[in-house]
Parts: sequence; C-alpha cells; structure tokens
Amino acid sequence: MYLRTTKRRNADGSEVCYYQLADNVWDPQRKCSVAKVVYNFGRADEVDAEKMRRLAGSILRVFGDPTELAARDDLHLRDSWPYGGVYVLEQLWKELGVGPLLDRLLGAGRVRAPFERAPASSPAATSRALDDLRTRTLLRAMGNL
Repeated sequence: MYLRTTKRRNADGSEVCYYQLADNVWDPQRKCSVAKVVYNFGRADEVDAEKMRRLAGSILRVFGDPTELAARDDLHLRDSWPYGGVYVLEQLWKELGVGPLLDRLLGAGRVRAPFERAPASSPAATSRALDDLRTRTLLRAMGNL
C-alpha cells in the first residue's frame, strides 16, 4: 500500500491534487498490476496534515520505525550496481533459446569461440567485470546467429 497523489486540471486552468490510499493488485485479464483505491482522503488542500502524521505514527508504533533499521551499526551497504541491462539480455537469451542453439552450432563446428552464460548464483556474478563479460559474450553470440 502507498499514498497515491492524483492531479486534475479544472476548466479555469487551476490544478487540484487528491490523496488516496492505494494498493497494486494483479489483474489477470489485463496481465498487469492495477492501482486499487482503498480509501480516498480527499483534496490535498483540505486534508488535515496533523491527522495524517498521527495515522503514520500509529502505523509505525505497530510495525516499527524504519529509522531503527538505518541506525543499526551491524548493517553496512557494501555496493550497489545497476543490473537492468544484463538482466534483460539474460532473459532474452533464455526466451530465444540462444544457449541450445549455440550448443548445436558449436557441435557443427560453425562457431570457433565458445560462448557461455555465467551462472547467476556464482559469487563472482556480483562483480562489474563479470557483468560486463556476460553482456559482451551475449552480444557477440547473438551477432553470430
């Protein structure tokens, strides 16, 4: 669930903002996630900000304060890297059946260089060098098809 903000433009050109408590629900017919409004708080300029703070405070009392997690000394962020491109290429590799196709080509002797997708579960898979290698290898392999 999240606090959703929607905007509407009036006929006079002014813009009105609304707050809603929403949740994303999977729609199997449309095959995508759809926002479902759980509660409409009304116009943003009419919402009592102090009541909203009390609501947020009561939720945090029940479920815990997220700042407590950030304040822990035993948790340290080591690294963070973008992974989107490699993930997309890996999924294309699987969906297009590139691996089995390359195995057939390698068996026929049509491709000289071996192509292999690095296992995602290997410890080295988190390094930039391996991600770059996987991307280059995948692109090179797709170029030989």
